[in-house]
Formats: sequence, C-alpha cells, structure tokens
Amino acid sequence: MLTEDVLLQIFNEQTTGENYLKGHRVLDNDLVSSIDIIDEDKLICIEGTVISENLFNEYNTKIEMDTGNKSIFSTYCSCQDYEKNEFKKTNYCCKHLTATFYKALGDLVQHEALKGDDINSIFKNKSNVLSLLLGDEKDKEELKIEVYINKNQWNGNITAEFKIGVKSTSSSNLYVLKDINHFFTCYYNNVPIKYSKNFTFDIKKQKLSTKDKRLISFIETLKEMEKDYKYFRKKGDECVSGKYIIIPKYLVREFFEIIKNHRIYLNEGFFSRPIETEILFENPAVEFDLKTIKDNYVLKSLSGMPESLSSKNDVFLYGSTIYLPDYEFCYKISPYLKVFNEARVVTIDKAQEDTVLKKLIPNLNFLSDRVTLSKTIRNKVVIDKCKFNFYFNKESKNITLILKVKYGQFEFNIFEDCDEKIIYRESKRESQVIGILTSLGFEEVNGKFYFLMGDDYIFNFFKNEVFKLQEIGEVYYSENFKGIKSIGSKSINGDIKTGKYNYLEMDFKIGDIDPKETTGILKAFRDNLKYYKLKSGEYLDLEELELKKFLKLLDAVSYNNIEDNNITIDTNKAIFIDGYLEDNNITYIKGKKELNKIRNKFKNVDKLEFEIPKELHASLREYQKVGYKWLKNLDYFGFGGILGDEMGLGKTLQTITFILSSQGSKSLIIVPTSLVYNWIDEFEKFAPTLKVLPVVGTKEERDALHMEDYDVIITTYNLLKRDLKMYSEREFDYCILDEAQYIKNPNAQNTKAAKQIKAKTRFALSGTPMENSLMELWSIFDFIMPGYLYDKNRFSVRYYKKLKESPEVIEDLNRLIAPFILRRKKKDVIVELPDKIEKTLMVTLDDKQKKVYKTYADHAVDLIEKKVKEDEFKNSKIEILSYITKLRQLCLDPSIVINNYSGGNGKMDALVELLHKSIAQGHRILVFSQFTSVLKNIGEKISGEKIPFSYLDGTIKLEERINIVKKFNKGKNPVFLISLKAGGTGLNLTSADVVIHFDPWWNTAVEEQAADRTHRIGQKNVVEVIKIIAKGTIEEKIVLLQSEKKKLIEKLMENKLAAGDYFKIDKQSPWHQINCCIVILKMHIYN
Repeated sequence: MLTEDVLLQIFNEQTTGENYLKGHRVLDNDLVSSIDIIDEDKLICIEGTVISENLFNEYNTKIEMDTGNKSIFSTYCSCQDYEKNEFKKTNYCCKHLTATFYKALGDLVQHEALKGDDINSIFKNKSNVLSLLLGDEKDKEELKIEVYINKNQWNGNITAEFKIGVKSTSSSNLYVLKDINHFFTCYYNNVPIKYSKNFTFDIKKQKLSTKDKRLISFIETLKEMEKDYKYFRKKGDECVSGKYIIIPKYLVREFFEIIKNHRIYLNEGFFSRPIETEILFENPAVEFDLKTIKDNYVLKSLSGMPESLSSKNDVFLYGSTIYLPDYEFCYKISPYLKVFNEARVVTIDKAQEDTVLKKLIPNLNFLSDRVTLSKTIRNKVVIDKCKFNFYFNKESKNITLILKVKYGQFEFNIFEDCDEKIIYRESKRESQVIGILTSLGFEEVNGKFYFLMGDDYIFNFFKNEVFKLQEIGEVYYSENFKGIKSIGSKSINGDIKTGKYNYLEMDFKIGDIDPKETTGILKAFRDNLKYYKLKSGEYLDLEELELKKFLKLLDAVSYNNIEDNNITIDTNKAIFIDGYLEDNNITYIKGKKELNKIRNKFKNVDKLEFEIPKELHASLREYQKVGYKWLKNLDYFGFGGILGDEMGLGKTLQTITFILSSQGSKSLIIVPTSLVYNWIDEFEKFAPTLKVLPVVGTKEERDALHMEDYDVIITTYNLLKRDLKMYSEREFDYCILDEAQYIKNPNAQNTKAAKQIKAKTRFALSGTPMENSLMELWSIFDFIMPGYLYDKNRFSVRYYKKLKESPEVIEDLNRLIAPFILRRKKKDVIVELPDKIEKTLMVTLDDKQKKVYKTYADHAVDLIEKKVKEDEFKNSKIEILSYITKLRQLCLDPSIVINNYSGGNGKMDALVELLHKSIAQGHRILVFSQFTSVLKNIGEKISGEKIPFSYLDGTIKLEERINIVKKFNKGKNPVFLISLKAGGTGLNLTSADVVIHFDPWWNTAVEEQAADRTHRIGQKNVVEVIKIIAKGTIEEKIVLLQSEKKKLIEKLMENKLAAGDYFKIDKQSPWHQINCCIVILKMHIYN
C-alpha cells in the first residue's frame, strides 16, 4: 500500500512548476470545491473544480496517473498560468492542480488500484544511485600501503614494491603485494584476496585513503602505457611485473611526488638494510669549500655531491633523504655532478681569478648556503647584506623609479654592476624585489622603472601601498615630486573680517598650492574624490584630517568659484562657523571676534534685554519670554527662523508679542483655512491695539479690502495662491507661516506661492517642521532664509542622498540649522502640565474578518510579487498603495470595502468596549480616524449603543466647526469623533482627557498633533493616548515605520538651544529615511 509520503514524492519528482506553497494556500482557504477520482483502463483520473483566489473565476483541473508504473501521466488546468507553461514544461502543475492533488491524497491512499504495491521496488534503483553519488565509506575499515624503493646497481633503474594491511597494523606485520596485476583485477571487480588468516583484502568492506588511490592511479597509468608500447618492448621490460613496478626514467620525479605522503623505505641497491626515508621539496644542502693553494684556487665538495635518481637530474638522494629541488637548481647542479663524479677536488688556475670571483662564487652561493671561503678570498670581495633604496622622480609627465642596491658602502643601480669592487650579490633577494615592483604596476625600461598606471591607482599606491617598499628599504622623493603632498594644520591659515556690507570675508591659504587650483580642489572634495592631482603631478590627499576639516568648512560657506583664495560669507553663517571652528579645534583661522559677538547673543537669549510690550494683554511664561526674545534677536540680525515648539506651548502668543513689539510694522500671516478666526480671536484677546484684517470671502470681497490700513494681514494658503497678484507689489516687514509643514513639498503650489511674497524677515511656526524627509526641512528653510541651505540640488546631494551612506552628515546639518530652530517640549518647560500616557491596545480580528483580510492579503502579495518580477514596481506605486489602503480598511471595517458584509468587526467591538469603560470612569474622549466613511460607521455603531457624540470632518464649514468645538468644551457629549486631517491642527480640546487613534497613520507627527489638541496648556488631567492596533496585520508594520520616522525627527528637532546647548547627536544610533510605501511592500503583508 502506498502512503501519502510516497505519493507526494512521486508527484514532486514527476511534475514541474514548484507551486507547492501556493497550492497549500489554495487548499487552506478551502477553494477546492469538488474532487472526483475515476478509473479509466490503467489510468486513475483525478478531476477537480477550483475557485480563484480573488473569488471571481472557477477552473477545471485534471491529473492522470498510470497505475502500472505508478507515475504521473498527464496534467490539465483551464487557468492562464497552465496555458502559458503547458508546452514549455513536462507535466506542469499550477497552484490549482497542486491543490487538487493535495485534496485527493487521502482518497488515493485507499484506492484499490494503488494497494499492494511494494514501496522498495518503486525506489530501489534510486537508492543505489544515491549511494553511488554519495560514495559513503564511513563505516568501512581503512587500509594503508607502504612503499619500498629499489635501485638497479647496473643501469640505475628505480623499481618499487609495496606492502598492504590494515591502517592500525605495524610495518613489520604488513603483507607484500606479490602480484600487482592480480591485485588490480580483484580491486576493480570487488573480489576478496586472502593474504593470511588475519588479513583478507576486500574492497567492499575496506577503503583506501586518497594518497593510496593516487598511487593506484599512477600504477594504472603505467599499465596503460604498457599496452600502448607493447610491440616496441622487449620481453621482461614490462612496467608492472609480479610484485614490482619499474619506474620509467622520465617519470621518476612524478612518482616521488605521488608517494611523498606515504611511508617510504630505501631498499635494495641503497643500503645494506631497508632505511626509512622522507621526501622534501627543497634543495639539498651541499657543502662547498674554496681556498687558494700556491696561487691556485681549489674547490672541494666536503660531503660529496647528491646522487641523481633520474635521467633528468631532478630527483636527488643526499644522505638518506630524497630531495625534489626547484628546476633552476636542477639545471645548475648538473655540471657540478659531472665534474665531481670524476674528482673530489677541482683546481683552477689563478689566471682565471676574475671569473672565479665574479661568476663561480655567486654560482656556488646560489646552489648552497654552505659555502666556505678562505680569508684571502674574502678580502678580495664584498660579502654583506643587501639593502634597497627607492628613488622617485617626475620626468615630463611620467613618474619614474630607480631601484638601487647597497652592499656595505657601495650603492649602485640594481640592473648594473659595481665598478669599484667585486660584490657577491643576493640574486634571489634582488629578483624578489624586482618581482614585487612588477606586481605593483612598475615597468622596467633601460634600467629604470616607469609607473604607467592611472591616477586612481597611483594615488592609492602612494597612500596605501608604498609601505610595502618602506618595509624593504628606504624611499626617497626628488624635489619636483613628493608623491602625496602633505597638508597639516601649520600649512593652512585664514583670516575672517567684516565686509563692506552685511557679510563677512575670509582670505585663506593652503600651503604653497597655487590659489588658481583651489576651485578644482573644492570641486573634487564635493564630488567625494579621495585626491586631487596638482599641476605639479603630486597628489593632494583630500582625506587627510586637517585638510578635510578645512575643505568641509569651505564647502559649507562658499557658493560659487573661489578667486584668489577669498570668499564672502553671509552673516547668518557666522554662528555655524564659530561652532565649527571650536568643535574641530581649528586654531589657524584668525578673526573670531565678529563671530563670537553674534554667537554669544544666541547662546544667551534668556539674558537679552528686549522689553515685553505694555500693550500685551497676557502674562508670558518664562519659556515664552525666551521665545519672544529669540524672535527679536533673529530680527535684529535680519535672520529668519522656525519656532518649532511642541503643540500647545503658545507659538501664537509668542508671535503676537513679537509683532506687537515692532511698532509700525506690516505683517502677513499665512495659515490653514481652519485657523483664520482662531488667529483673529487671539489678536483681539492679547493685542487689541493692532489692526488685523482677515483676507477671506469671495474674490470681489477680497479685492475690495484696503490692506494698507492694517498692521496685520491674515490669509490662507489656498487663497494666497489665487491672490498672488494682489501681493506682488507689496513688501511686508514680516511674513509668518503658521503650520509651516503646509510648504514641506518644494514643488507644491502652496510652497511656490509663499516664496513669492516679498518680506524683509520671514518666520515659520510648526510643531512638526519635518514629518518624513530632510527635503521638507530644506523647503521651509528656503522660505525663511533663501539659499541658506543652498539650492535644492546641492542640499539633496550634500545631505539627503548621503544619509544612508554617511549618517554623520546629520551632525553637519545640525550645526547649520541649530541657531535658527527653537523647539521646546511640554514636559521640559511646563512643570504643572499633567503627564501624557501612551498605550497600544492590540486586538484580534473577528474570524470572518480575519479570513477576508487574509484572502485579500494573499491576492495583494501575489500581484506585488508579479510587479517586482516584471520590473514594474516603480511604475505601479499608486496601484500598490491602493492595495495597502484596502488592507487597512479591512482591519477597520470590512463593510466599507465589501458590500453586504455580514461578519464581525474586532476593532469596532474593542472601541465600543473602551468607550463604555472610559465614560463610566468619567472621562471625555476624542476618537480620530483618517477615513470619514469609517468615522460615520463608528457613529452609527455607538448610536446603537446609546453613546452620544459630536462629529467633525473636513466637509463642515468653518463657523459651524468653531461652534461644535465650543459646545464640546462646555460639556456637550462625552465622545468627539474627528477626522485626523480636519482636527489635527488648530483646535483646543482640553476638556477631553482620552485620545483614541482608531487607525495608525504613516506619520507619527500627525498623530501627535492630533493628541496635542487636548494635551496642552489648560489641561488639568492626565491624558491617555490609546492606539488600537489589529494584531498580525499591516497595522503592526505601520507602527514599526512610525518608530523609524520618530528617530529621524528627534535627531534633527530635539535641542535645547534656549539653554545655550546645540544638538546632541548619538553617532552610533542607526536610522534612515523611509519611503513608507516601498518599505511596507518589501515586508510581508501579514505574519
């Protein structure tokens, strides 16, 4: 009987497509609606009906199995995937076919046609193949072979014989291979050979080591050669005969290389008894002695010459050791063998002294380290350690190198001889050094090396590779070439002074480099190059610490090309420069007096003497006084700024105080539509002496207004775009943006309109000046101080695009923006403000809701994977985002996606329970959602639960909105349902003390803005903020993204500037800019 596992193995091996996981998913979702198993002759037909995963289609499936050989005969499905692959792959199975087979497994096991089959018979051949492939010999007994070498005294031929036995057996108890040919026959045919009652060779039960297998392969090669030349050999000249193999003279070295790791004995023809030997891949240490006797030179080989064992003089026996030297030794020792075989002493006439001293002795030194020279000879030559000197120069456009060797006091070109004395040179060492230079890219031409490589390679060599030459010898540079030009702090100087107008000037010098090259150096630095090639041919290392710090400063404060090492600097960069010089301990720039003057005013804002206007009808808190003085201080210097206090700290009041203090000034305030009358109320309450005009109403009504009669003009972002012509001929003293994140997109119409307003000074108010990207911060800065953070492209290259590669750029950006952003958090400045407790309530979806969610999630994942495979991902972001939105809506309320949905709603039930509990405890609750359709369904649900509520979304008119808020604050209704965007800004709802976020938004700052409608000045109760998150869904992923974004914002926005501190950055904290949509899709949609 076949088991399910066996049937699955048959199916997996005999079908293609590998849609196993997808098939399981179809089966798990109960989409296989019917199965029918039919017998047809010797075939079993499995016919099925499968519903598509989007529930819109139905497919017919068919699988035919051959009952005779238990195999898949054919497959068929009516889906497009099968049609596409039917003729491309054998027995292709789409996910519908796979699910059909899985569904039928239970019935197939019980099928009569498949009962009584022997499983082993189905797979027996495969198991043999598997064993063959694996070659598993783990449980076999290991053998060993030892080698005995013989030498024929008459012809010098080398023969070998062998002993074999179990690896643990001692050498004396091994058995001689008496008939090698017989051994090979049994070895290849798995036939045992009995050598004694204690040992039988049986390759089925035993195994040979790799070295023994190599030896057998060598002997087999000899046997094959024997066959090839059998007609040319005399009888008795066989390579393999009985227990011997005869090693051809031309294969002696190869044979000894094969047996190097065996246990080897020198046997007959060597010594009187077998002597164990070893094989070394080195030169034999031959001893030579050279002296003068009666004016003649006498050369002796003290211990005799090595004995050659091969016709090619490439294997030697010296003492009882066999040597396999390098081939150069073999070639050079050959004539010595011939000479010393005829005589142990060689006498050379004095007339040949020059040749002896210059050629013979170096030759001897090459052959051996054991050369003894008499004192008389040593006095005639120089024998000393070789030293190397490298001399770099620049000839025309080429870098050249002369390599000189030094023996004692004698130095000369390595490619020449010393004319003054006979020097015994270390030829091997000299060759090694020449080889090193060649490997480094130097080419030798006529005794001189040329460095003909590219600039990148040459710079890298002088910075990172030249040490290799310094380890060998001394490296010298000529006057006109220094390799890498070194610029330390002593080589740089600068002087900052006040310019003719409202700017600073700096003159500077970088060593002795021509000022005309400064612009090129700075461009190379901005392009992230590692070096700049000077006109002299030298390389300036742009990563050298002091130079890098100075170039970083130049990059930050200069805009265009630099002429004569002089730059003009806007005074708004003074604080940055002063801080940068101090932080980097730069002392070579003079003229810090003007910088300190500006910086000290910013560091001690709370001590500045700016009187609070007497006309102000309010008492400022201490931190609000600091904020007012900070605005006045910026105005004094003509700088713009961002007042980035957390929501609820009174940015509006601080701004009104500043405007009131500037008598006779004209101000334009641009606000979101919902906040126009809020500003009007605040001006009437705190500064009734100011004439304030709201520019609202119809086009005719706005055109009829006389702005010149008012101190403050208030308009909206939407109306500003339409009324630009009205403002084009006016110049204001101050232009102030409230909720400045409205211009976070540099390309938006809001942004372009706001930047066209003419104003002497500009301020931005925003609790969240950056919500997602650094480019949002740039856009606001480009409004308050155009050009301060450079143009859009340069800022993007300098900061935005470098975040992932170089997180330290955040520290540089902080130095620039810190003086112009003032941000305080409520917990730091309002001691009496109650705590804000944040909680996450994890809930489980209703079973039917979960099933619907999972079905759609699977469908979305398939579509997304398809887009990725087909490289359409980037062009399909809008479509993909729509999938994500539907997934989020299914978590909140499936009925807004699916008509006539009849299942439950886990999140809605949890919300109702939470509202009942909170109301019973006397709390008043704000419920936020970004989907108005969901809010309305919540309203219907809690109405049925007899819970009264107020409602606010973007469709409600401004006047009515104000009335709804006032009534809620006076105690009407315990619950307020608010759309996230309509109620996220400008509302004061301190009468509530519980905030519920029914669905998470991509941006945590938007949620915090909403929560701060109640957690602000005037709140007397602890505020509880609750996020309701559906477990195991996309909502969990969104919460993770919120956490990442929060890190980014905190890095740039959390500072204590008012207390004199600049931003503190943890350089080790990992963070990165996130594209919400792409990141979500790269995660799996559900757990």
